[in-house]
Amino acid sequence: MTDPRQVWSELRRNFLLKLYRDLGGEAFRRSLFLSFLGARICYADTPPLSLFAEERFRDPEKLRAFFLRLKASGHASVFAHSPLTVKPKELSADLLSALYKAWYDPATGALQLNLRHFAEGLTDEEFETLIAPGIEDRGFTEFPALRWEGWPLKRVYAGPLSGLLPRFERPEPEEGLFSLPAVTAIELPGEEPFGWLAVIVEGFSRLFSHQFVRHTWLNFNQRSHRYTSVDQFVLPPSFEAHREVYASEIRRAMEAYRRLVESGIRREDARFITPQGAATTVLATGPLFVWRDFVEKRAHPKAQWEIRHLAETLREVL
Repeated sequence: MTDPRQVWSELRRNFLLKLYRDLGGEAFRRSLFLSFLGARICYADTPPLSLFAEERFRDPEKLRAFFLRLKASGHASVFAHSPLTVKPKELSADLLSALYKAWYDPATGALQLNLRHFAEGLTDEEFETLIAPGIEDRGFTEFPALRWEGWPLKRVYAGPLSGLLPRFERPEPEEGLFSLPAVTAIELPGEEPFGWLAVIVEGFSRLFSHQFVRHTWLNFNQRSHRYTSVDQFVLPPSFEAHREVYASEIRRAMEAYRRLVESGIRREDARFITPQGAATTVLATGPLFVWRDFVEKRAHPKAQWEIRHLAETLREVL
């Protein structure tokens, strides 16, 4: 009996190999930066945009080695943040079934793939050739970007992404017990008819992120408290009159957290004692119709206030 997984694997491999030969290294030239951000955001406690100041990003050879290690170790999911829209001449239902999170538009014949498809379907040598031009490119800094900060979220910047990355400097983390919420939206051009939006959410709670990642049509990577320390917390606006009560409970829990870590308990276990309002960072990417679905579902009076504020903010973009 024929294994459908083997059939799908062969279909995917042959299709992607033809695209690879037709498109060459230009395919992901300007979107590769999002895969780097997705891979690094899990392990960083600094502002996410400052990750582009890392030597492993700025040095082409180190960036090449970084991406190849990700592929070799089976972490291909981080490459889903880099999109590619093509118009194949032939496209079967079986092939579409073999392409996870690929979007097809019958009206235009356009198919939106992402770099994950290629990372899982090409050899290491083919994959290295595919991403080589993107390792050298910095054109992404001119992509349109918007940024909001504070509660309620207020827009503080609109312009090219380069305005948020003046010299690729790495700022110091925010100090203090409570986080400053911020949202950055970056639009990638050239992905018609689907579009592509990258949204970086900073200083929101893990209670929020549990709900956010339920929108599984999007691609997610999140700061991990297995690898970074719990350091800040979200202050709900309704707590303003009870700020010190909340703060004292956080300090008590954090003292216990530090004692556990110092005694040799791993952070992934020590975090069990910290309050649920721990602040986190999330990168989410996807086509515009998926973001519209998110806004429709979450810009609702009954939605939790953090995710509702995000949805209302992104409605301005869409």
